[in-house]
Amino acid sequence: METLDLLEKLRQEIDECDKKIVEAFEKRMEIVLQILECKKAKGMGVFQPEREEQILEKVVSNLRNKNFSGEIKEVYREIMRVSRRLQSKHLFPYNIVLIGFMGTGKSAVGKQLSQWLGMPWTDTDRMVEERARMTIGEIFEIYGEKYFRELEKAVVQDLQHGDHMIISCGGGVILKGENVEALKKKGKLVLLQAGADTIYHRIKGDFSRPLLKDDMSITQITKILDERRQRYLKAAELVIDTENKSIDEVCHEIILQLIEKGTCNLSADFS
Repeated sequence: METLDLLEKLRQEIDECDKKIVEAFEKRMEIVLQILECKKAKGMGVFQPEREEQILEKVVSNLRNKNFSGEIKEVYREIMRVSRRLQSKHLFPYNIVLIGFMGTGKSAVGKQLSQWLGMPWTDTDRMVEERARMTIGEIFEIYGEKYFRELEKAVVQDLQHGDHMIISCGGGVILKGENVEALKKKGKLVLLQAGADTIYHRIKGDFSRPLLKDDMSITQITKILDERRQRYLKAAELVIDTENKSIDEVCHEIILQLIEKGTCNLSADFS
């Protein structure tokens, strides 16, 4: 067989493989949604991150040519991410917005929720720094807090148009009512809380916090917390205490609390 003829034949075989892959993928996504509906009807299901490893083990065991083990794992990790994303769109058809004082775990929890739910994650402080091409500490030092709050407000105004995201907010985002209003347009605001002692021990080695740069103390943390507490509580639709809890435990609690609040109908086993 001529080389060009062989190439064309192999391409036709790939086309047939792609057709079967698309058919199998479509069927898998339909089954994913059927599972979701069954669990809605029964009000059951618990999110199980370890489920992915079980699936990967099964997939590799079904592989005849083990030389492709790494590649099949990579493909299936993406398929499972897409499956989580599809289910979470039905479970949480809104943004999950994390608010609270510095050191309550907003960034770490946001990243973990993003991984579990397949929802993109962003952080308002990080967005401000990227736009300003300066750290928050530098912005405070050169231009002052008022200028930083205007930059933060602009970021929030842009984020109000986002869909199905995890958003970790800076601790002072609730100081402007228009920020809260914008974030609530497409989001549920979840307040992460911790006591002043806990916050101090979590952040005491981090001197990038401009509001505590000159006085990193429990007294100063308590003072700022007291000033903001009512604003946090007024803005929040859900309050989660992060004291003595792991990131996974906080994420589980957020998901379960959203369910109990009636914002979705079940927790999820994203398989």
